[in-house]
Amino acid sequence: MLQFKEFVEEVCPECGKDHEGECATEAISHAKKLARRKANLLKTMKKYGDATKMGMDPAQVNQRRNRPTLKKR
Repeated sequence: MLQFKEFVEEVCPECGKDHEGECATEAISHAKKLARRKANLLKTMKKYGDATKMGMDPAQVNQRRNRPTLKKR
């Protein structure tokens, strides 16, 4: 037997909620998440490696920048 909401409105068969367009409950695939994390890790490792080559102490490099810059002291 259909519930009242299902009878009156069309609900998403995947999540059971009423929404327009595509279902927002589709999760990012695990492989995409791992690829994004790996890309971020490689970018960070490159930044600290470049800082070492430039003669900076990697502990003093600003974490919020993409290129090696020293933290404010």
